Amino acid sequence: MRPKNDERKMEVYHFVNDFMKERGVCPTTQEIGDTLGMAKSTVSKYMNRLMDDGLIEKYGRYQTVLSDTQTLPSNYTMMPVLGSISCGQPILAIEDVEEYIPIDVGLLGYGEYFGLIARGDSMINADICDGDTVYVRKQSTAMDGEIVVAMIEDDFGDGWNATLKRFYRDLKNSRYILHPENPELEDIVVDKVHVVGVAVRVLKNLETKRRFC
Repeated sequence: MRPKNDERKMEVYHFVNDFMKERGVCPTTQEIGDTLGMAKSTVSKYMNRLMDDGLIEKYGRYQTVLSDTQTLPSNYTMMPVLGSISCGQPILAIEDVEEYIPIDVGLLGYGEYFGLIARGDSMINADICDGDTVYVRKQSTAMDGEIVVAMIEDDFGDGWNATLKRFYRDLKNSRYILHPENPELEDIVVDKVHVVGVAVRVLKNLETKRRFC
């Protein structure tokens, strides 16, 4: 299956997961299709693939339940979602795990990953909107132009704040530039920065996409 199809399949899974947590019942194929912009036949195709992967189980014609995570196929792992990350001015990073979500390791490649919920609109031109889940590969270095989770000192110099920005080095002045993907916002220029990880994928939140993207 092509990576794009894998991404769409997981969009269906996460929508079903969130819908069932909120309402206690599984959404219909019509509800899934209307929200995700898919035909009912396409939704059915992805639901069948999710069943083949062991991520959901189906009983009878209408009842669908999420599979126990212990039965996940070998190509999936549970990724921790650590909380929110600012896409505007830096805010204190939230380290507590809010939930775990299954990811296909074939989509991301080698490494250790965690998820963060994007807050704000500074990365909208990179198609990262308020409420989206950003998949981050843990690493302490980054190349110029990569989107990173960066820790920078607060204004008082007695703590560290986290932000999501595009990373550049200013070698001439021995500084770092954290660039927002929003023309209305200015760069953050700092002397010191700790890279926590590099963003590799984004899971869209379709409900909030209409506000900022």
